[in-house]
Amino acid sequence: MQTGASAKNPATRLTVVGSRKGAARISPASPAAFPPVDHMLELAAAAETIRCGRGKHVVIAGDRLRCFYVNRDGWLARYKILHNGNRQIVDFGLPGEAVGLQACLFSRSPYSIVTVTPAVLALIPLAGIEELFVQNPQLSSAIFWCIVRESARNVEHLIDASRRSAFERLSHFLLELYVRLDMTKQTDGMSFHMPLTQDLLADALGLTAIHLNRTMRMLREEGLVEVENKRVTIRDFDALSSLCDFEKSYLSECGPISQRPHRAS
Repeated sequence: MQTGASAKNPATRLTVVGSRKGAARISPASPAAFPPVDHMLELAAAAETIRCGRGKHVVIAGDRLRCFYVNRDGWLARYKILHNGNRQIVDFGLPGEAVGLQACLFSRSPYSIVTVTPAVLALIPLAGIEELFVQNPQLSSAIFWCIVRESARNVEHLIDASRRSAFERLSHFLLELYVRLDMTKQTDGMSFHMPLTQDLLADALGLTAIHLNRTMRMLREEGLVEVENKRVTIRDFDALSSLCDFEKSYLSECGPISQRPHRAS
């Protein structure tokens, strides 16, 4: 499968069209447990903000990064280009999530990140992050859980590619998107907006466009999913979950480590 236009042109980089610096200093949060996304957005509220249009590269593979981003608004795609020019999308960055964090820890970024829609990103310099962690332990916990959740998603995506059928793969992907968006209140009942092109979906799922269309039609005909004007509606969450072995705990069950329940030995 050939790469998209944005992937073929790595010179298309992020263009900052506006910025804002918050004057407020992040203060230590209360000991009460908050969802990690709340603390990520707290961090973003006090950081410099950049705005970028659709198809702009935030990270290019091989670059050395000195910051990561908290996505305040918009969708991003993290991907790699193979030696034959094909693109594999590894994950999508959704609002309320950190992006590019792992790339900061390597001498060169192992992947690229491009905006799928216009986006608003909070720029978090890596320098001084340790001091910030000391000031706000809840924030360090939130970033830790963001990394853990991303790792858990990567495991599921590996299973998608190696063991799940196209039908199961697409079903699992749509359910995962729904749960992730629901965590930041971006769903409407059982519906959500999915601004992904056919090429993006195909590159994320490792399918051809023809196979993707055929699989999406099967989901519609089974009465499990409805897709119209980039709006997805999950018609039967439980049935769809059962068909693709979807279990949402790897996305939503997280919080301060000290407050997690212990299993009896």
